[in-house]
Amino acid sequence: MRRFSLPLLSLLFILTAAAAQAQNPPTARDYLKRGNSRFSKGDMEGAMADYTRAIELDAQLAEAHLNRGKARRAKGNLDGAIEDYEQAIQLDPRMTSNNRDITQAFANRGFIRANQFDMDGAIADFDKAIQVTPTDADSYIKRAEARLIKGDLNDAVSDFDKGIELNPSNSTASLAYAGRGFTYLLQGDEAAARRDFDKSIKLNNEGRIFLELHLKILETQIKEMRRRRSEEQQPVA
Repeated sequence: MRRFSLPLLSLLFILTAAAAQAQNPPTARDYLKRGNSRFSKGDMEGAMADYTRAIELDAQLAEAHLNRGKARRAKGNLDGAIEDYEQAIQLDPRMTSNNRDITQAFANRGFIRANQFDMDGAIADFDKAIQVTPTDADSYIKRAEARLIKGDLNDAVSDFDKGIELNPSNSTASLAYAGRGFTYLLQGDEAAARRDFDKSIKLNNEGRIFLELHLKILETQIKEMRRRRSEEQQPVA
């Protein structure tokens, strides 16, 4: 009977495993699983590579888009993350519903766009954040502020109303009362504005200082928005 040496047995094992792998190449879910493992270990580059390979093998695999979005966001690529999130939403809305990571990604980009005075872009992002998580009070309040700065006062009031309804008793609600009060003031309803300002003060530890600072910021943003619009409307010489 012929006996094989240990090195030869090891070589035979490697060749057999390689042949089996060649006959059964990794599937999209294999890459997804390995990507998840790498993500959990903090290897975002490796995870993204695996998720990308999974998507190449199965473009309908919503979980691969979702998880690559998380990895991209962890690496600071917010736009890339949102591209993946949007694809995941289209493929499997149930899986992405009430997903805090997706909601925050849209809300964060909306906040960035609002600071750049791209109010239409900001509102579109807050729309998507609310679509994913309809109970996200912060997104309603931020969208309300964008609409206020843009000059859509009635829509701003509606969003402030919703934000307060969803979360009526903390510092976030204080922002909503302050913003809605300022909107009422612009609409000429001083009594309603005063009531909201009082509620804003009571809900925030900083009291009147917080209110005055926040109103000053909103006033400055509205003035800047109007200035930019005026410049856009001026005829080119």
